[in-house]
Amino acid sequence: MTFLSRRRVLSLTAATAAPLSLTRAAPAARPRGSSSDPGWSGDWPPPLREAVLRAMPAAVEYARAAAKWPYGAVLVDAETGAVVAGAGNTGESGDPTAHAETNLVREAVGGGFELSEHVVVTTAEPCPMCAGALVWGGVRGVAHGTSIAKLVGWGVPQIDVPADEIFRRVRGLSRPALARDVRADLTDPLYRGQ
Repeated sequence: MTFLSRRRVLSLTAATAAPLSLTRAAPAARPRGSSSDPGWSGDWPPPLREAVLRAMPAAVEYARAAAKWPYGAVLVDAETGAVVAGAGNTGESGDPTAHAETNLVREAVGGGFELSEHVVVTTAEPCPMCAGALVWGGVRGVAHGTSIAKLVGWGVPQIDVPADEIFRRVRGLSRPALARDVRADLTDPLYRGQ
């Protein structure tokens, strides 16, 4: 699998993470080029929203390290906002299930992380397989950059079922919060012209 080294994750985290405060403070400036209000649904307190926005560049780094298909995902601690793990797509290695999100779930579970205390920030909307894995893993939330609709429009092979449709059909399990089009200014260029 193609994972960035722990040292690289920690350096990206240090560069992008700021301590979360549970007290009310002046709103933080949004990163340049971000949507003024990505589609946030579910429980996304303002400090967690800011942590997600800061984490997307790390997910993009994982995507750029992927061999053929540039997908990347990071795990963000919902309490502290720190990026604690990350993975890229390695599906061309012969394992068609080795998408960034499933690789991340495997790494996180192997590392002993409690997924219900974390959110996943991913460069593209999770495919149905990955959305299902994230539900079964019990993640608190999923924030994605580029949508499946955009990927399909650009001719990128996809199963055209949005993650929110998968999440709406969840029965008897926790339904993750969903944030759409987060830092698409950073993620769309990964896929345009694929």
